[in-house]
Amino acid sequence: MEAKFKLGDLVILNEFGQLVLENKLANVGLIISGPRNLTYPLFYNADEDPFCYWAYDIMVADQLLTDVPQEFLLRMVETN
Repeated sequence: MEAKFKLGDLVILNEFGQLVLENKLANVGLIISGPRNLTYPLFYNADEDPFCYWAYDIMVADQLLTDVPQEFLLRMVETN
């Protein structure tokens, strides 16, 4: 899977995206770091296949959302 967002991208939050915020008045976010390719679980044995995903840090008004998985972020923002 490829990264869908990059540093500096503005995202417009949909209704679901606004529900996860403390500040309900904000509807625009800024990608301030990422994409980072994270692996879950961080510690795994040879019998398990690790699960990798893209994650981002997003600033919305005065609230910082850290390590937001790309799949969750795609559900939080309006798509054109």
